[in-house]
Amino acid sequence: MQPIEILVVDDEEEMRVSYQKLLSRAGYKVYTAPGAARALEMLKEPYNFALLISDLKMPEIDGARLLSLVKKEHPYLPVIMVTGYGTLDLGIEAIKNGAFDFIEKPFTKEKLLKSVKEALKQISPVGEEGPSEFLGFSGIVGRSSPMQAVFDLVKKVAYGNANVLITGESGVGKELVARSIHKHSLRRNQPLIPINCGALPASLFESELFGYEKGAFTGAFQSKPGLVELANGGTLFLDEVCEMPQDLQVKLLRMLEDRKIRRIGGKEEIPVDIRLLTATNRKVEESVKKGLLREDFFFRINTIQIPIPPLRERSEDIPLLIVHFLNDLNRKYNREIRELEPAAIELMQCYEWPGNVRELQNIIERTYYLSTPPVIRVKDLPAYLSAQNGVRRSKNWDNLTYKEAKDLVLEDFEREYLEYQLEKHDWNISRTAENCGIDRRTIHRLINKFDLKRRE
Repeated sequence: MQPIEILVVDDEEEMRVSYQKLLSRAGYKVYTAPGAARALEMLKEPYNFALLISDLKMPEIDGARLLSLVKKEHPYLPVIMVTGYGTLDLGIEAIKNGAFDFIEKPFTKEKLLKSVKEALKQISPVGEEGPSEFLGFSGIVGRSSPMQAVFDLVKKVAYGNANVLITGESGVGKELVARSIHKHSLRRNQPLIPINCGALPASLFESELFGYEKGAFTGAFQSKPGLVELANGGTLFLDEVCEMPQDLQVKLLRMLEDRKIRRIGGKEEIPVDIRLLTATNRKVEESVKKGLLREDFFFRINTIQIPIPPLRERSEDIPLLIVHFLNDLNRKYNREIRELEPAAIELMQCYEWPGNVRELQNIIERTYYLSTPPVIRVKDLPAYLSAQNGVRRSKNWDNLTYKEAKDLVLEDFEREYLEYQLEKHDWNISRTAENCGIDRRTIHRLINKFDLKRRE
């Protein structure tokens, strides 16, 4: 594998030599430029730079101007700015203008290498593979146009403090997007606290969110800070926000307006400084109409909305995702399964993926253990993939009456349709029944009839 190429720009020769030594010893191939003009020339030459490191204060064209010019021609090239004493504000401004990170002088070898490794994750799923092509952003894999739009939105909104609502079906990677926003924000060194609103019982929600004082209720033997307090200075991520009880939506809305909370049983208001990210797999406008989401709360959390496309709308990303998951598994278990045969990839690109990327990951992990290295073949894949793609069409109609043939087809339809809807709604029976227009009892009857099991 070719070493990753890094371009370093600094007007001081001593610093260029230091960068060369540090980064070369870490396994990178380092090129240096004494100024921005030469760096811009080198970026036009047939190099394969994965990262640009530039000093901020330079004669003629400074680092801020270089950053602006680079981002116009090479928008996906991560840039690390290096700032001297007293230029912290300029470093923060560079982050706003598209720099991945800034490092203050004097910096340690560990600090530099950590920043480099994190920046390289923008161009490769694991940050250690060659940047032969742009695969994704901050661990989110995708080359398709819909995902490029997502990456662009994340880059634009990350540096600010605006509330962001992330929408999309179950399994598309909403939490990954939330973590990416936090990671590229000015709050990245502070905590990111995720909360699954659908998993918390309503009776415990308020105490978990806002905390409580000793003696506030039976069993409160000591004071406990809530998750909002733990996120102070950082980011609070509310997943499945439409499942939050309405009375809690009111209290959270008040917190967003006043930037203060009060623990259960407490008298003092506690100031909090958080950024709020939310996500849901529901259609938010419908949730507002149905009363699941308060309109005023929706307007507050929906400052910026990032819709994540389902996997079936970006099938060209499936081969990249497969390689990404296989690489992860090979690093853990060293079975050296590197690819799927073309027919297997074609089959997976035709499948509807009701469980989206999460379902794809589960299938790859399952077949990884069952297949024979070095290739995963069609026969190693779950049978239902072939079923939905029409491979089951070769039925023998010769000895069947019209009614028997019709019943057989309808039974196949029932099974496939129900399995699709259950996966789409993360096996939430109530939501599945509502979406299908049938009652919960029918859903349970069909699950038992076809012996359906949730895919692990």
